[in-house]
Amino acid sequence: MKKFRLGLALFSVAICTLLLLCPPMGYADTMELTLVNVGGQSSGTITGDYVYPYNFSFNGSTALTPLMCISYENEIYFGESWTATLIPVTGSGNPQYIEAAYIFSLAAAPNASANTIAVAQWANWELFDENDATLLANLPGGYQTQIKTMTADAVAFAKANPNANFPNIDIFIPNAGTQSTGGLPQYFVGDPVENETPEPSSYLLFGTGLLGLAAISYRRRSVA
Repeated sequence: MKKFRLGLALFSVAICTLLLLCPPMGYADTMELTLVNVGGQSSGTITGDYVYPYNFSFNGSTALTPLMCISYENEIYFGESWTATLIPVTGSGNPQYIEAAYIFSLAAAPNASANTIAVAQWANWELFDENDATLLANLPGGYQTQIKTMTADAVAFAKANPNANFPNIDIFIPNAGTQSTGGLPQYFVGDPVENETPEPSSYLLFGTGLLGLAAISYRRRSVA
């Protein structure tokens, strides 16, 4: 019996060590976002508006994750925090989310040019904000054409691929009343997998299972 208890104790220590070194990872349905900075194009090559990437800290992490804004009208500020609900694009059945993910994938591509990024940013604003029609009319004609073309391509893609697979792209919907500054924050689209955080429920589930196995083993030895 002493050998069994010693073995169980050593096994538990080993498991805890593995958990510390390689914690179960995942992202929850909600998380706290903090806007840290933007990735560069303050002029967006089109106007003076910031474009993708907007760099965020998730749940206080020091790592930064780039997201794309998909709603133009609401204001956000550097250092502002809020809680957002994450809606997976894949399986959502929402064609507008598919359109947003399609456009985001163009901007997030490793070889995306500054012009492609700026056009993609405005294309997503155009899709999600009906009032952008007036803003779009004030842009140079060449950019208007590119934005309208990308928007049309996204709509056509969503229609042709209603079950499009974007497994790592989510829509970040702000939860009203959680913002630290100003009014309701903007909506964003991006890849939360780039900055996964340990999920406490994973530890609890694993620990419960471990205790259950220990109890079963102890019972069997007691019976024997």
